[in-house]
Amino acid sequence: MSITSSNAEGMTSQLTRPLNSLITLCLTRLSRRNETLGPPPSHVSHHDIRVPVRNGQTSAGDHIKTLFDCDLPTDKENETFVKCLEKAQLQGPGIRFVVIGSENYVGKWLNGGRRGHGLNYKCFAQQFVSSPVGPGQRNFFEQTLLLGEVQYDDITKQLNDMAQAEGIEQTNIKYGENKVYDRMVEEASIRCQRRLANIVRCIARCSLRPICISGGNEDILGLGYGVHLGRTIARGTPSNLTLGNFDCHGDYKNLEERGAHSGNGFSFLNTIGILKKYAVLGLTPYENRESMMEHLISTNCWYRYLDDISLIGAPNRPSLYESLLDMIKALDAEDDEVPGLCVDLDVTEDLMTVSCPATLGFTRAQVHELVQEFTRYNKPFFLLLAEGMPDPMIPLTEGINRTLGKYQAGLVACFLRNCISVPHI
Repeated sequence: MSITSSNAEGMTSQLTRPLNSLITLCLTRLSRRNETLGPPPSHVSHHDIRVPVRNGQTSAGDHIKTLFDCDLPTDKENETFVKCLEKAQLQGPGIRFVVIGSENYVGKWLNGGRRGHGLNYKCFAQQFVSSPVGPGQRNFFEQTLLLGEVQYDDITKQLNDMAQAEGIEQTNIKYGENKVYDRMVEEASIRCQRRLANIVRCIARCSLRPICISGGNEDILGLGYGVHLGRTIARGTPSNLTLGNFDCHGDYKNLEERGAHSGNGFSFLNTIGILKKYAVLGLTPYENRESMMEHLISTNCWYRYLDDISLIGAPNRPSLYESLLDMIKALDAEDDEVPGLCVDLDVTEDLMTVSCPATLGFTRAQVHELVQEFTRYNKPFFLLLAEGMPDPMIPLTEGINRTLGKYQAGLVACFLRNCISVPHI
């Protein structure tokens, strides 16, 4: 694809310039068996999660590791963080998976979505550590590091301060109403993705598999770019991406529209030259613009509409399983390519705790099985769960928020279970 917009060229150059060496995380700390947690080191930002105690059974949180179970880094430099991850790999059965949270509102705002409230990772993490451990499950929980959440508060604070200095009221503003504010948010979105990429680069460099619990699909940009950089360092050769996406939206809009946002993360990766294959399953024809579909087709991406899949065994259309196999075939990765999987939760019908709820989509059981079969066949190196948005008026452990947390926890456990037999790389 050729870029004609100077704004788009500026965004790609901002993303790909050398990354900062600082790690900015709010680390997760687990309280197990009703233990009383003391204060962490003063330089460490953290949030605590209590692992439930149940008579006669253990929970995932009894086996999942955190950085507090290792030696915490004494500073926020990349190399210290990498050494801490390397040490975690050597403890017990060794860490192979790293779960990280990422949520900022700027990418969703740029795409016209709801902003969210920064609660999705916490909603997921509480249900994930509370999951009962069934037969054969202890192994993959023991090889999982629950890292924490990327911090973006300083970026959004700077954005708010700049808007205030310009006299811009942000409450109900929409893209296109103030060009100065539009540029501010676009630059903030790139900064957020660079921060995520920096952390993921360290994880992938250690040959650990990142799992990102995200508030918006724009995080495929930071996640994918970070994996590309980390695996390139580890392998000593350029490592490009092949990505599968279960989504009712293609998220492949042109970069000339609205900067880096939740609707163009995949096309952004293609533009900077690191996305070699892209396939999306579950598109609804009523929610994908013609210009975006033309762009998707022009770059030889694979896609299938929900309307072109038979969910009831109709003879004139491929079944969901046949469609999945077609998707996997289209993503057949070469040795120098890194496969990944994205699940946009809005592909789930009638799931209201997402940033863009869909009335048409797959059931939760179908999405779970799609993740299971895709992981078994494609063996993705990383996973992104995107667009979860808990209701801030309901406690995170109750009602629809509990359902959202358990749904995401189940998808991550499914990914872990089916990845555990994949050789360590």
